[in-house]
Amino acid sequence: MTTTESSVKAQGKSLEQALVKAAGTLGISQNEMAYEVIKDETAKGFFSIFKSNLVEIEAWAKSSRSSRKPKPRRRHREREESNASTEPKKELSTEQHQELVEELRQFCQGICAQIVDTEVKVEAFEDNGRLVLNIDDETMGTHISKNTKLAEAMEHILRKKPRHLRQELPFRIFVDADGIRRNREQELVEMAKDLSSKVTENSKPVVLNYKSSYDRKIIHMALDGDDRVYTKSIGSGPNRKLMILPVKGGEEAEINNEA
Repeated sequence: MTTTESSVKAQGKSLEQALVKAAGTLGISQNEMAYEVIKDETAKGFFSIFKSNLVEIEAWAKSSRSSRKPKPRRRHREREESNASTEPKKELSTEQHQELVEELRQFCQGICAQIVDTEVKVEAFEDNGRLVLNIDDETMGTHISKNTKLAEAMEHILRKKPRHLRQELPFRIFVDADGIRRNREQELVEMAKDLSSKVTENSKPVVLNYKSSYDRKIIHMALDGDDRVYTKSIGSGPNRKLMILPVKGGEEAEINNEA
């Protein structure tokens, strides 16, 4: 952290952390402080999996630089974001829809190439409201099967990519590799149906210890329309579990789907 006559420079793994450090050095609250971001290496989002995030800011007391104006680039960005929030949603034309799919396919292909350090083929197709980006690469398949968070991290950064739309995507994004995740979904659905029958037959609940929130969500959704049982999440953090319970005496089904 460095200090000039009327400002300080502070670094952190996030903007919040840098702001806390700067406010502490200036001896003021964050409400009394103005700042500019000098460096933001968290913009790469997904690639923070492989390297540490870094945010550097210059901060000063508002009273000491009351006349300081934001840079034109920042004003332009703020104006764009404001317009994006008020612009009505428009249905994409067939051509725009296809261009969006291709843009996301190529972007996903680029992410994969960065991870495995070689060219990777990605197939894109739509299925039941989802844009499936299926990666045809054995190494990526191994990474995704071992790390359940990897595909979800890729989906997050892909959702943020087409900022020019200024509206929600017309589909959900689903990253897969050689069908691994879709096969996993099918296995979970079939297992959920079997367990539903057993719970109904025995009138006893079953507790499932799935670490992945995604796996628990698939089971929740698979049994959403089953009026014989209901699902319930218990515990918190790494100890969170999923229960399948029988519906008794007209008991209302309780569905605790996870985000």
